[in-house]
Amino acid sequence: MDIKNLEQKRQEALDKAKRLKVQIDKKMNGQKSVLGGMIMKIAEEDPSRIPQILADIEKHVTRKADISRLEGFKSELGSRVSENSNQNGMS
Repeated sequence: MDIKNLEQKRQEALDKAKRLKVQIDKKMNGQKSVLGGMIMKIAEEDPSRIPQILADIEKHVTRKADISRLEGFKSELGSRVSENSNQNGMS
């Protein structure tokens, strides 16, 4: 094989690798979306689990962009914890 054919085969392999990476990324993003929805549903249905969810966010979410994305969610969860503890204290 000459260099031109080898370069062509190399490029085809790189193109295939890029397509596979896109497929992997789509599947992973889908999984992340489902898991995120599940965690939001758990927090909604079982407020007693909110402190653990907040602790897990603090421990496992480390990228600045991700941290800023979750600020509103964390605030909402924090207010639910306050409401829940106030309601339980009043009972």
